Parts: sequence; C-alpha cells; structure tokens
Amino acid sequence: MSLAPMPDHNRTGDPAWKALFDLYEPLITPLRRRGLLADIDNRGATTVIYADLPDGSHLTIGTENGLPSSFDAVTDWTVTRDSVGNPTIHTLVYDSGPAGADHGNGALLAPLLVAIDAYLTALGNLTVPITHPAVVTITTVHEHGPAGYATSAVFPDRAEAAQQHHAIVAAAADSGLTVAHQIADDWPHHVLVDGDRVQIVQTTLAELVPGAHQRAAHCFCHLAHPQSAAEENQLHTEVQEALHLGDAHGVYLGMLRLLTAPNCPARTHGARRG
Repeated sequence: MSLAPMPDHNRTGDPAWKALFDLYEPLITPLRRRGLLADIDNRGATTVIYADLPDGSHLTIGTENGLPSSFDAVTDWTVTRDSVGNPTIHTLVYDSGPAGADHGNGALLAPLLVAIDAYLTALGNLTVPITHPAVVTITTVHEHGPAGYATSAVFPDRAEAAQQHHAIVAAAADSGLTVAHQIADDWPHHVLVDGDRVQIVQTTLAELVPGAHQRAAHCFCHLAHPQSAAEENQLHTEVQEALHLGDAHGVYLGMLRLLTAPNCPARTHGARRG
C-alpha cells in the first residue's frame, strides 16, 4: 500500500522536528497508509499530530496533556476533527483519557485506528471498505537472557485473535506465570510474571506489527511444537531417520515435540495430534 507524501515545509530539516516525527512513526505511518498527510507540530505549547483531510479540515491527535517526548509515556489518546478556516467544525472522534468514552483502551493504537477508520468511512474519505486483520504478540523479558518476541498468525478480525490471546494467557498461567496487569476487553493486553521473567501478551492490528504476515508463531512452549501439517510431517521424517540411525535421544526429543502439550495453541491449527 502506498503512503501519503511527507510534509513539505522548512521544519523537516530541523533535527528536533525529525526526532519527534520518527518517535511517533508507529502512528504516523498507519495514518499515511490511509492517504492522510500527517505532520507533527505545536498547538500553542502542546505537541500534536495533524492529519489533513480532503475537505480542508484535519484530525488533531494528541493526549490529554499533549504528546510526551517519549512514545512509551503515552497513557491515552484524544482525536478531534478541526478546521483552521471553519471554527464551527470541531468533532470529538476518540477519547481514551480518564473521562473519555474509550478510556478502557488507554494508549493502545489498535482501537484508536479502528475508530479513525470508522470516522473516515462515515465522512466518505475511505471509499474502499477497510478490514482489520489482527495478531497476537508476545514479548518476553528475562533478567538473565535476551528479550524474546513472537507473533501469531494473522487472524481475519479481532475476535478470532482474542480467542487465541486468551488461550496463550491460559497456557502461560498453567506454566507458572501469574497475571500482574490486564487492560481492554476488545483488544486484550496482559502482563504476566514469574520471578524475574515478564511476558506481555497483546492483541493488536496486524499492520502495526512488522512482518506479521510472515510465518506463524503460535507455539510459546519451552519445547517447540509443530505449527503446521508440513512441520509435523517433517518432524515425523526426522524421527524415522533417528530411528534408522539408532539415535535414541533424537527419537525421544522428536516424540516429545509430536505428542506433548495437546492444549498448546499451536496444536489447534492444522497439525495432527499424537
């Protein structure tokens, strides 16, 4: 999908402007995918993102207290439609601030973009129906090891991804992790902990995850299970070769991967069980 052009003004060469533009790229790029020329600027003393609409109005995207200097510090989003030439145009599109109608979504980008898409469709700016394929992401941080990151396959919509999300959380709980924090029923987000290991499970739009369309990564067990019929067939072949060579250890590991954890999320998507 092509992107709307970059802003064309004399601030694009300013290192401070470029740093802010790059900082909020995770939101700016999806806006540009929707054909909106997005810019970042100050509204008085408050930093906001502007996204121009075809009729000369624009979306003003910020937070209750303006955009912070760190993307990770965002706690909520507010979106309004405004017009420099017509002050009567002022419509609240989305508000996940403490008193907003969408407050349960906090700083999540997925529900923000879905709300923007619905509004743009109502205005007639998105003439082609837009779909919202979703994925589940898992980020694992451990004091004595590198951070791990994986995504599920792409699901047609949020509801199917959320089912996978809750299956992953249940499997993590069965393995000893406890839920320390959770938000948003529609776009679930869980933080699980086990000692010094922290695991973040999140359902989000596939477009927000680089490479989400690539190979599925349903299995998050300590011992990786096949995630497709092709992978399971390959593993069967490897077990047969290990038997032929008399490699008892190889046979044992292969059979563990084939036959254990029937409730692993990977085992419900095409791979035959035991």
